[in-house]
Amino acid sequence: MTRALRWLYGALFNHLLTKLTALVLASGFFIFTRDDVTRRFTIPLKVNTDPRRVLLTKLPETVTVELHGSWARMNRLSNHDLGSAQLDLAGARPGPLELDPATIVMPPGVIFRGMDYEKVDLRFDPVIERAVLISAAVRGLVHPDYEHTGTRVDPPRWRVHGGSKIVGELANLNTDPIDVSGATADVEMVVGLGQLREGAEYTGVAPGEVPKVTVSVAIRPKLSERRYEVPLTWPVDQEGPYGAPLKVAAVVRGPVPSLRQIDAIPSAVVATVQLQKPQEDAPAGAVLVDLGLSEAVPPALRANLTLEPPQERIILPPPPVEKPLDGAGRGH
Repeated sequence: MTRALRWLYGALFNHLLTKLTALVLASGFFIFTRDDVTRRFTIPLKVNTDPRRVLLTKLPETVTVELHGSWARMNRLSNHDLGSAQLDLAGARPGPLELDPATIVMPPGVIFRGMDYEKVDLRFDPVIERAVLISAAVRGLVHPDYEHTGTRVDPPRWRVHGGSKIVGELANLNTDPIDVSGATADVEMVVGLGQLREGAEYTGVAPGEVPKVTVSVAIRPKLSERRYEVPLTWPVDQEGPYGAPLKVAAVVRGPVPSLRQIDAIPSAVVATVQLQKPQEDAPAGAVLVDLGLSEAVPPALRANLTLEPPQERIILPPPPVEKPLDGAGRGH
């Protein structure tokens, strides 16, 4: 047993330096004289767009490249070393996709064997540009006493460029929502336009950005009216003549918020009466009634209202003729 161990020890360690040198040389010879190998690498496809056309085809994102070379050289290569495959759409023709191997960075010491990618047909749409009407997206209801009378967008149109099919089908551009819920006055906001479909872009802004426009929403009070029965009040030293009415009708017109204010004012409409003497068209005389708002109505509120009629002339009927008693005026 001891002899066997001595032999094994001698076989391993006698002339150790010579043996190690031989091992290194043999390994190097094996590596550098090993047979060539073929490997496949997956690299991205980089596309250069054509400003005159829009590509309608979905392109593959990657390309598989097959290379051939020594085992040592191929073993050191990675996908990153090859860069990317290039496709320039400005020079591409409609039809089957064809990639040029010359666009791929080819490391020294390897041979290009082939390229594999999804077979698709290139389809293009010519680029056009046109001005498209902007539609304001107004949301919500204004205060019940008010009404939305109109909306203005500045500018009213924006130019859009892209594929003729997509741009040609654009009927209008929508803004971001403008909320006017409960509003009692005009609303003005600067808002952005909505995102466009793929294949269309806004002109005059950076790629990916949206234009800003000013939207003005006109809101005004609703108009309505109030009807009053105004009592006629005679001076203390004067008695209403025969046939004179006790009341006259009057109508106050104006914005609903202003009418709600005078609803809370007692005797908001007053009448001033004046008795006219008999005239040709009024043998029994007439009553001239001047209608107006009372002093209790503030001047600012008075300016928003109109009163009809401002004046009314009432012709008095003749008093009834008293019939003589039976026998009166007869002689005995």
